[in-house]
Amino acid sequence: MGDFFQIVADVEASEAEAPALAASVVGWLGDSGIITGEQAGCVLGAAAGYPPGPGYAAAVTDPDELLAGLKVNGLQVSATRSVFVPGQAVIGPVTCPHCGRDVELQDPADGTPTTRWKLFSDALGNWMAGEPSEVTCPYCWQAAGLNDWYWGVDWPVAVGFLGFTFWNWPPLSSSFIAQVQERLGHRIVVIKGKL
Repeated sequence: MGDFFQIVADVEASEAEAPALAASVVGWLGDSGIITGEQAGCVLGAAAGYPPGPGYAAAVTDPDELLAGLKVNGLQVSATRSVFVPGQAVIGPVTCPHCGRDVELQDPADGTPTTRWKLFSDALGNWMAGEPSEVTCPYCWQAAGLNDWYWGVDWPVAVGFLGFTFWNWPPLSSSFIAQVQERLGHRIVVIKGKL
């Protein structure tokens, strides 16, 4: 079975502004009834999250009445240095923003990471350590930030200081995602995954 999640990651928020932006979005979601204002133990890997509110249907494409009965069904907010990954999903390919060439990160035959995945895994480690996290393209030798690469799958990887993880919610609607992006005022990346 497993738990599904969708992350709306703000890839432009600074470390200093992330907490205020998180509070603003949580306040808006609470006022809209999309989440409840009271935190509870309804997310994985965190002490508490926000359960879906009576108006959560305004955020999704196809409301599911079973969501309220799930133990893991809340919104988890991260306002700290984070790597946002899809969990058990296909990795890459990614396309260089400079030369447009695809870089394969998984062997198509057996799904194992290629040697080129190390370029990205090293950059992710550097990001978490607060160091420069650019990846140099193995074709054109130009560097680009992790969030500037184009992921060729529905399961991108992103880094940032602000993310909103919706646990086991039905697919978020494009209009809701646009509202979140407008409220944040930054570029966002939506990541879907499963644990």
